[in-house]
Amino acid sequence: SKKILTTFAVEPISHYWVNANRFSCNTITYAFRFNNRYKIYSPLDQENKWLSNTKKTDVQGYKQLPPTGDKVYITSSLKDVMCLHAAGYNAVALQSETQMLEDKFVNHLKDRFKEVIIFYDNDRPGQEMANKICDKYDLENIFVPIKSDCKDPSDWVSKEGNFNKLKSLLK
Repeated sequence: SKKILTTFAVEPISHYWVNANRFSCNTITYAFRFNNRYKIYSPLDQENKWLSNTKKTDVQGYKQLPPTGDKVYITSSLKDVMCLHAAGYNAVALQSETQMLEDKFVNHLKDRFKEVIIFYDNDRPGQEMANKICDKYDLENIFVPIKSDCKDPSDWVSKEGNFNKLKSLLK
Protein backbone atom coordinates (compact mmCIF):
# COMPACT_ATOMS: atom_id res chain seq x y z
CA SER A 1 0.00 0.00 0.00
CA LYS A 2 1.03 3.61 -0.30
CA LYS A 3 1.17 3.81 3.49
CA ILE A 4 3.66 0.90 3.67
CA LEU A 5 5.81 2.40 0.91
CA THR A 6 5.85 5.75 2.72
CA THR A 7 6.66 4.08 6.05
CA PHE A 8 9.67 2.37 4.47
CA ALA A 9 10.81 5.40 2.41
CA VAL A 10 10.17 3.79 -0.98
CA GLU A 11 9.22 6.15 -3.80
CA PRO A 12 8.70 5.85 -7.55
CA ILE A 13 11.25 7.91 -9.47
CA SER A 14 11.69 9.14 -13.04
CA HIS A 15 15.43 9.83 -12.84
CA TYR A 16 18.45 9.56 -10.55
CA TRP A 17 22.01 10.86 -10.32
CA VAL A 18 25.31 9.00 -10.14
CA ASN A 19 28.39 11.19 -9.62
CA ALA A 20 26.62 14.31 -10.94
CA ASN A 21 25.37 12.44 -14.04
CA ARG A 22 21.62 12.35 -14.49
CA PHE A 23 20.00 9.13 -15.71
CA SER A 24 16.39 8.77 -16.84
CA CYS A 25 14.42 5.70 -15.87
CA ASN A 26 13.21 3.75 -18.89
CA THR A 27 10.86 1.50 -16.91
CA ILE A 28 9.10 1.59 -13.55
CA THR A 29 11.81 2.45 -11.00
CA TYR A 30 11.84 2.94 -7.25
CA ALA A 31 14.23 4.54 -4.80
CA PHE A 32 14.65 2.91 -1.38
CA ARG A 33 16.09 5.55 0.96
CA PHE A 34 18.38 4.75 3.90
CA ASN A 35 19.23 8.13 5.45
CA ASN A 36 21.39 9.75 2.73
CA ARG A 37 21.99 6.52 0.74
CA TYR A 38 19.78 4.84 -1.84
CA LYS A 39 18.98 1.57 -3.52
CA ILE A 40 17.51 2.04 -6.99
CA TYR A 41 15.25 -0.82 -8.10
CA SER A 42 14.06 -1.25 -11.69
CA PRO A 43 12.15 -4.56 -11.54
CA LEU A 44 11.53 -4.77 -15.29
CA ASP A 45 15.10 -3.99 -16.38
CA GLN A 46 17.43 -6.85 -17.21
CA GLU A 47 20.51 -4.63 -17.02
CA ASN A 48 20.97 -2.36 -13.99
CA LYS A 49 18.01 -3.86 -12.13
CA TRP A 50 19.71 -2.74 -8.90
CA LEU A 51 21.97 0.25 -8.28
CA SER A 52 23.06 1.24 -4.82
CA ASN A 53 25.37 3.29 -2.67
CA THR A 54 24.23 1.59 0.54
CA LYS A 55 26.58 0.10 3.10
CA LYS A 56 26.32 -3.32 4.72
CA THR A 57 25.39 -1.53 7.95
CA ASP A 58 22.19 -0.16 6.36
CA VAL A 59 19.67 -2.66 7.74
CA GLN A 60 16.41 -2.56 5.81
CA GLY A 61 13.37 -2.12 8.06
CA TYR A 62 15.39 -1.46 11.20
CA LYS A 63 13.97 2.03 11.81
CA GLN A 64 10.42 0.64 11.60
CA LEU A 65 10.94 -1.96 14.37
CA PRO A 66 9.23 -1.43 17.71
CA PRO A 67 11.50 -1.13 20.78
CA THR A 68 10.64 -4.68 21.87
CA GLY A 69 8.46 -7.56 20.77
CA ASP A 70 7.85 -11.28 20.68
CA LYS A 71 9.36 -12.10 17.28
CA VAL A 72 11.49 -10.51 14.60
CA TYR A 73 12.18 -12.12 11.24
CA ILE A 74 15.42 -11.59 9.37
CA THR A 75 14.60 -11.91 5.71
CA SER A 76 16.37 -11.29 2.43
CA SER A 77 14.87 -8.09 1.02
CA LEU A 78 12.97 -4.93 1.79
CA LYS A 79 10.04 -6.28 -0.27
CA ASP A 80 9.83 -9.21 2.15
CA VAL A 81 10.18 -6.88 5.15
CA MET A 82 7.29 -4.74 3.85
CA CYS A 83 5.08 -7.79 3.18
CA LEU A 84 5.71 -9.12 6.68
CA HIS A 85 5.05 -5.66 8.16
CA ALA A 86 1.77 -5.40 6.24
CA ALA A 87 0.79 -8.82 7.66
CA GLY A 88 1.54 -7.61 11.19
CA TYR A 89 5.04 -9.03 11.74
CA ASN A 90 8.36 -7.38 12.60
CA ALA A 91 11.17 -7.93 10.10
CA VAL A 92 14.52 -6.64 8.90
CA ALA A 93 16.83 -7.49 6.01
CA LEU A 94 20.51 -7.02 5.41
CA GLN A 95 21.67 -5.47 2.15
CA SER A 96 22.46 -8.92 0.77
CA GLU A 97 21.21 -12.39 1.57
CA THR A 98 24.79 -13.63 1.29
CA GLN A 99 25.99 -11.25 4.03
CA MET A 100 26.80 -12.86 7.39
CA LEU A 101 25.17 -11.30 10.43
CA GLU A 102 27.38 -9.48 12.92
CA ASP A 103 27.50 -10.81 16.51
CA LYS A 104 26.67 -7.37 17.90
CA PHE A 105 23.57 -7.05 15.69
CA VAL A 106 22.23 -10.52 16.57
CA ASN A 107 22.75 -9.88 20.28
CA HIS A 108 21.00 -6.53 19.94
CA LEU A 109 17.97 -8.18 18.30
CA LYS A 110 17.96 -10.94 20.95
CA ASP A 111 17.89 -8.25 23.66
CA ARG A 112 14.88 -6.55 22.02
CA PHE A 113 12.86 -9.58 20.87
CA LYS A 114 12.01 -12.89 22.52
CA GLU A 115 12.64 -14.78 19.29
CA VAL A 116 14.80 -14.05 16.23
CA ILE A 117 13.88 -16.16 13.18
CA ILE A 118 15.61 -16.46 9.82
CA PHE A 119 13.19 -16.35 6.85
CA TYR A 120 15.42 -16.40 3.76
CA ASP A 121 14.59 -17.41 0.22
CA ASN A 122 13.85 -21.07 -0.37
CA ASP A 123 16.61 -21.52 -2.93
CA ARG A 124 20.15 -22.84 -2.64
CA PRO A 125 21.91 -19.52 -1.83
CA GLY A 126 19.22 -18.48 0.64
CA GLN A 127 19.10 -21.75 2.52
CA GLU A 128 22.88 -22.18 2.58
CA MET A 129 23.26 -18.80 4.28
CA ALA A 130 20.24 -19.38 6.54
CA ASN A 131 21.79 -22.64 7.75
CA LYS A 132 25.15 -20.95 8.42
CA ILE A 133 23.46 -18.18 10.41
CA CYS A 134 21.24 -20.59 12.36
CA ASP A 135 24.20 -22.84 13.20
CA LYS A 136 26.34 -19.92 14.35
CA TYR A 137 23.67 -18.15 16.43
CA ASP A 138 21.30 -21.01 17.37
CA LEU A 139 18.35 -19.44 15.53
CA GLU A 140 15.30 -21.02 13.95
CA ASN A 141 15.04 -21.15 10.14
CA ILE A 142 11.70 -21.09 8.32
CA PHE A 143 10.96 -20.82 4.60
CA VAL A 144 8.07 -20.96 2.17
CA PRO A 145 7.32 -24.52 0.99
CA ILE A 146 9.15 -25.41 -2.22
CA LYS A 147 5.99 -26.91 -3.74
CA SER A 148 4.43 -23.45 -3.75
CA ASP A 149 6.60 -22.15 -6.64
CA CYS A 150 7.44 -19.24 -4.37
CA LYS A 151 10.82 -18.62 -2.84
CA ASP A 152 10.12 -15.78 -0.39
CA PRO A 153 7.36 -13.97 1.54
CA SER A 154 6.71 -11.37 -1.18
CA ASP A 155 6.32 -14.13 -3.82
CA TRP A 156 4.01 -16.01 -1.46
CA VAL A 157 1.78 -12.95 -1.01
CA SER A 158 1.73 -12.01 -4.71
CA LYS A 159 1.05 -15.57 -5.96
CA GLU A 160 -1.35 -16.57 -3.19
CA GLY A 161 -3.16 -13.24 -3.53
CA ASN A 162 -3.46 -12.22 0.11
CA PHE A 163 -1.76 -11.93 3.49
CA ASN A 164 -3.90 -14.63 5.12
CA LYS A 165 -1.87 -17.37 3.43
CA LEU A 166 1.34 -15.78 4.74
CA LYS A 167 -0.14 -15.58 8.25
CA SER A 168 -1.18 -19.24 8.05
CA LEU A 169 2.30 -20.20 6.90
CA LEU A 170 3.89 -18.39 9.84
CA LYS A 171 1.56 -20.00 12.36
